[in-house]
Amino acid sequence: MEQRLLKVIWLRTQKAVKLLKPGGVLVYSTCTITLAENEEQVAWALTAFPCLQLQPQEPHIGGKGMMGAGLSFEQLEQLQRFDPSVVPLQDMDVDSLRDARIEDMIRLANKDSIGFFIAKFVKCRSTQEPSK
Repeated sequence: MEQRLLKVIWLRTQKAVKLLKPGGVLVYSTCTITLAENEEQVAWALTAFPCLQLQPQEPHIGGKGMMGAGLSFEQLEQLQRFDPSVVPLQDMDVDSLRDARIEDMIRLANKDSIGFFIAKFVKCRSTQEPSK
């Protein structure tokens, strides 16, 4: 990932965490499927800001996070990743959605996307200076 983009992400996250009150929710979302812009940023935020806790999201219709950024299996399950490259492109009957299983909803959500990622954090206590 380009260093300039990383710096922008870090600066925005630092400012957001500083402004967030304890108990407040911070949503990190991108329209990309790269590990560097998604799971690696979540891992960095959790290390840099011990006051943040990753939280489950409802509804959870995306796939779990991708391994490779040092996040635990439990943490990966709290992320949502919509990756069209891992879903066979096939037609879905809209009428069948009434009886759809969660696997079908994930397939539909992935199919209708160029790629998307969501992480939800809650601030537990006041902010300390971020780790470098």
